Amino acid sequence: MGARGKGHAVGSGVLCAAFLLVSACGGGADARWSEEPAGQALLPDFAPAPPEDIHTKLSGDSWAVEFSSALVNVGEGDFHATADQGLDGTWTMTQDFEHADGGASHEPSDAEPVWGGDGHEHWHVKRYVTYHLYALDEDGAETGEPRTDHKVGFCIYDFERSDLDLGPDDAVYERKGCGSEDSTHLVMGLSPGWVDYYHWNLPGQSIPVDGLSDGDYRIYAVADEEGVFQEETTDNNRTWVDFTLSTDTAGVRSALVSDVGPQPA
Repeated sequence: MGARGKGHAVGSGVLCAAFLLVSACGGGADARWSEEPAGQALLPDFAPAPPEDIHTKLSGDSWAVEFSSALVNVGEGDFHATADQGLDGTWTMTQDFEHADGGASHEPSDAEPVWGGDGHEHWHVKRYVTYHLYALDEDGAETGEPRTDHKVGFCIYDFERSDLDLGPDDAVYERKGCGSEDSTHLVMGLSPGWVDYYHWNLPGQSIPVDGLSDGDYRIYAVADEEGVFQEETTDNNRTWVDFTLSTDTAGVRSALVSDVGPQPA
């Protein structure tokens, strides 16, 4: 499983991914996804963590704020999505739901796979999480138009286990489920209680701050902002971090965190 930066330990244990609806580790049929559904659907629940590792970076003449981010599945069910590419090159994505009494159902999704040829060299899900930067006025209210990240997308898999008492002890979904450039079938997923983590040094983990004055700012992390996936609730799909942007006499910009929003629970 490919690392996404230092400072976060990957969950230990045997890594086993359900790469095909009819395949499983060991070669047998994976009944969770191939049998007829029975009982209530077990839905995932996306809960982003407040962006962390907030700092500034100068690239050429341009300043940006970089950050690490994480999304946790706090729901009863796996987030499990399959995508298949047709002969015309277009993709069809399906979200799959395990059911309480066995089997699974499969619903079409408007989610869009995009190729991440930015050093990752695998497929991503477009705008799975979005980040918006707002200026804050003296009363702490958002003001002006937001600036939004330009991240290509997200290869979704069990990067590490959270400290929540949910889900399996060992990872189920691996990075290789995101495929390679010539892949025509993808499986991405996030087990209950597991984290999809992105280190600040990865492409797209930043928002430009050129032209912004010194002052107070907020970065929102918003999960599935376009509502292309089904989940238990969207009440916990947004969190934030506040920081103060300043510039010293040498023109060096810095960011100091002042407050953070709710954590996944």
